[in-house]
Amino acid sequence: MAELATELDVEAVLGEDGIIGEHITNFESRASQLSMAELISEAIALGESRVIEASTGIGKSFAYLVPAFLSDARVVISTGTRNLQDQLFQKDIPLIRKAIVSSKKVALLKGRGNYCCPYRLNKYRREDRFRSREMAAIFTALAGWAELSDSGDIGEFAEIPENDSLWYYATSNADNCLGGECPEIESCFVLKARKRAIDADILVINHHLYFSDLALKEDGFGELLPDADVLIFDEAHQLPDIAGNFYGQQITLRQIDTLCRDIIEAEVAEAAESKALRQCSDHMQKCAADLRLALRSFTQKGEWERIQHAPAVQQAMQSLQRSIDVLDDELDPMVSRGKELAMCHRRLQALKQALANFLEVDDNLVSWYELNERSFRLVQSPVEVARAFRQQLDAAGFASVIFASATLSSQQSFRYYCDRLGLDGIDSVSFDSPFDYQKQAMLYLPSHLPDPSDDLYPSVFGELCRELVEACSGHCFILFTSYRMLTLTADYLRSRTEYPLLVQGELQRNKLLQQFVKMENPVLLGTSSFWEGVDVKGDQLRCVIIDKLPFKSPHDPVYRKRIQQVNQNGGNAFFEVQVPEATISLRQGVGRLIRDIGDRGIVALCDNRLNTKSYGKGMLDSLPSMRRSSDLEEIRAFARQIAGQAKK
Repeated sequence: MAELATELDVEAVLGEDGIIGEHITNFESRASQLSMAELISEAIALGESRVIEASTGIGKSFAYLVPAFLSDARVVISTGTRNLQDQLFQKDIPLIRKAIVSSKKVALLKGRGNYCCPYRLNKYRREDRFRSREMAAIFTALAGWAELSDSGDIGEFAEIPENDSLWYYATSNADNCLGGECPEIESCFVLKARKRAIDADILVINHHLYFSDLALKEDGFGELLPDADVLIFDEAHQLPDIAGNFYGQQITLRQIDTLCRDIIEAEVAEAAESKALRQCSDHMQKCAADLRLALRSFTQKGEWERIQHAPAVQQAMQSLQRSIDVLDDELDPMVSRGKELAMCHRRLQALKQALANFLEVDDNLVSWYELNERSFRLVQSPVEVARAFRQQLDAAGFASVIFASATLSSQQSFRYYCDRLGLDGIDSVSFDSPFDYQKQAMLYLPSHLPDPSDDLYPSVFGELCRELVEACSGHCFILFTSYRMLTLTADYLRSRTEYPLLVQGELQRNKLLQQFVKMENPVLLGTSSFWEGVDVKGDQLRCVIIDKLPFKSPHDPVYRKRIQQVNQNGGNAFFEVQVPEATISLRQGVGRLIRDIGDRGIVALCDNRLNTKSYGKGMLDSLPSMRRSSDLEEIRAFARQIAGQAKK
């Protein structure tokens, strides 16, 4: 019979003959997992923080969950994705709670857009918005599900895909939520989820929610997070980039169109005799569309200062600002007519201020634009996030904060990561993987490839991919640093191999991964989104091919500004920023291969700069200790060994 949680320590749970083995078949105690759990348990007890690199295979989820359950502290766990949230809440946490017989209250909290909104759902049902019988039937079924659901989590309603536009009518966001003024607040799923969060001993959130909602306690729902003692960031390597998005602001064409649509709907519902708001909203939408057309004369992404004085852009921006002013003048006297008109007015005021901020010059901020076929983004981003992140963290009042990820260090140093988040004074430690990379994997470093900038590189790389795909009978990931190389390689392989190709852009990411796992001899070609968060265990993945070192584009507006500032301050941005960032990304990509104790495979790094540049050795030494070879025949022989073992 399991012991009570108060009588246990982490070794009694995760050590040799630990009670977790009673609940997991063939569980093997891992020294690195136990050491990590003991370190976290000690940090919680002492009220201290830690930066922890837990290499692939350690089982870091259990290493932080067990101390969380065994301590007396209230704990918030922030993950990188909603999928990981669900895995923790639905699989890992119930198993641990059962094993240690814990009575702690556990809650899951996602962003507002993940919950059905009864007010909007009923509003659009009454208005009978859906022309097709099929859409009306789905919406009726959705309403029936919402009446019975305890959580209101839209992930439970599989009949509507996650990104379907129909969810607009059944969910709210920070812009259109009526907050405390909502007439159906008593049935609000967001409010219920937040109340459960306040009562929880262990709360599971995600990074986006931590950044977006922690500082928005005045949004009509009061406190979001409980008065917790411990904050654990899983997938902590994502924090700098997510923080940059949160501490900045953005304006999108979709945001403007949605606001105009909502203003028109509010006018119909609360000021039916008026027609002025529709006319002004239509004009503002046209001005926003004209700005998109003006931006089409320039690169898809760049600094605003480079194009702001172009006559067409200047004229379009001024017209958009005037249209906002005109609409504001019409909307202002109507705010007393109803809650939705008042909300729309606040959103219009926020848009007006955001646009003014975007056009202001600030040395600590970068204003930039991005354009695609249907929309645009005007973004203002901070150059550095360290000060703001540390201030927010300190203000939250957690006694202990744990930063955990498989990839936080670069060339055996945590300095780059800690500097980016202002984590000075926090101890860092790395735990090695239990995998035997010398036996399980080989690192192929082809020496015959031209420089990646050479015109011959795409065809030579394409042929090398073909040879590796044939050697491994498919079962390959080919990871790219650009869509251009992905497209060129896909075109090259289509006419030269019979193995099925799964190409990013032709299907959604999850569908590609699902097909890869099910297919015989598949080959998947993907860019940045496949470099992390992809977990294919077993023989299905035998080879990971990486086209180039993942240096960020120096043309990225924010990245360019960071590089400029480091160099202007007397530093060397290439070695202080670009190499560490590329090393961490490379480690993520290489980490896709060996995911389990029985996995075997080949990593091919097809960038000769690893052999010819001074920084190459440091990058290679940051990778797991695999056997290295530049001999393709030796790699083919290892591939045959893998295939032979797979048949046994």
